[in-house]
Amino acid sequence: MNVELIKLLQDYCGADLHITESTRLFHDLDLYGDDAAEFFDRFQDRFTVDMCDFRFADYFPNEGDWILPTILRFLIGRPQPIYRPLTVSDLQLAIDCGYLQ
Repeated sequence: MNVELIKLLQDYCGADLHITESTRLFHDLDLYGDDAAEFFDRFQDRFTVDMCDFRFADYFPNEGDWILPTILRFLIGRPQPIYRPLTVSDLQLAIDCGYLQ
C-alpha cells in the first residue's frame, strides 16, 4: 500500500485507525461531506489523479441536517440512500491509472 496515501487518510480520519486495502472510506472510516471533498482535493493534487468522471454523490452523503430528510423518507416510504463502497484499493488503482471513476 502507498504510505503517502495511508498518511493522507490518517490525517483526515485519525492516526490510530488500522487501514487496509479493503477499508471503505465512508462505511469504515466515516469520511463524508466536506471532509471527504477536502480529502479528494488533496488526493487529486498530491497524486495527479483525474477525477472529472468521479460521481461523489454515489459514494458519500453530504453534511448537514439528516433528521428531517430521514423523517420525510420514512413518511413517504422512500428508502434510505445506499452509498457505493470506495476502498483504499480503489484509490491505489486510481493512483496507478491516473484517474478515478
